[in-house]
Amino acid sequence: MRKENSSNSINEKALQRFCIASKNLALFSGRWKLSILFQLMEQEMNYSDFKVLLPEISDRTLSKQLSELVENNLISKVKNKTSSIYAITDKGRKLEPILQLLSDFSKD
Repeated sequence: MRKENSSNSINEKALQRFCIASKNLALFSGRWKLSILFQLMEQEMNYSDFKVLLPEISDRTLSKQLSELVENNLISKVKNKTSSIYAITDKGRKLEPILQLLSDFSKD
C-alpha cells in the first residue's frame, strides 16, 4: 500500500484524472488480480480454492487483492456458515473480452 502523499501516489492519481483508461486499468492491476479474475470467469470459488490454485500467493496478499476486487465491484463475496464464496459480477464480466485479448496476445 502506498502512502497517500508519496510522489508515486500523487502521480498515479493525476494520471487517473487525466486518462480514464489508466483509471480503469488500475481497477484490476495487481500481481494476482488477473489470475483471480480468470479463475472466477470459469466458476465461483472460495478462499481455500484460491490457495490451492495459487499456492505462491500469501494469505495477506490474497485477502488484499480479493478485497480490492470486491471494493471495485468486479467480484462479489457472499458469506455462508462455513466460508465465503467469490463470484464475478456483471461489471467484472464486461472485462472478459479484454482479458481474452490479453491472454491471446502472445500466442502469435
